[in-house]
Amino acid sequence: MDLYELVGRFLLLFFSVLILYFFSNRKDNQTINPLIVIVGLCTFSLCYLFTRIEIGVGIGFGLFAIFSILRFRAQTFTINAIVFLFATITLSILDIMYPFEKLEVLLFFQSIIIGFYIIASLIVNKKATKYLNAIDVKIGYENTFVLDDLKIRKSIQEKINIENFEFKVMTINAINNEIEVKVFY
Repeated sequence: MDLYELVGRFLLLFFSVLILYFFSNRKDNQTINPLIVIVGLCTFSLCYLFTRIEIGVGIGFGLFAIFSILRFRAQTFTINAIVFLFATITLSILDIMYPFEKLEVLLFFQSIIIGFYIIASLIVNKKATKYLNAIDVKIGYENTFVLDDLKIRKSIQEKINIENFEFKVMTINAINNEIEVKVFY
């Protein structure tokens, strides 16, 4: 594999993952950390390395063990993040391992995976993100306060001067009489 082929494969992976990342972050209240993109790039690099050197089965089991430990030690991922992670790993393995002589088959698989991902993303999210920004707001309340959308909306408008927004109640702190709200605007 020459340098031009390697760069071409890497660029194909890079743009594919960017497309997947764009369609993964269309929900208002769930975004995928951009650092997860690095997993696909690392998988690409590892697969390239493994095609160049002789390795035993033990290394494969060792990598599986590392990923298993990371799964139990890391924060819980959303379904959206897990699907994104699996898709990027699949694309990175396809891009580096598939024979370059059959480039049209590789592009077919890439477009099918990306196409299904986009269609599923549009079906699940139903609409593109309307609000691009989000902030956390703490609202104080009295003991007679009732969780009513209109009252919370009015309290948010008093705190920040925004007319068009959506919100999601994150936590209710009964000790400090505060409600933490994520506001999308």
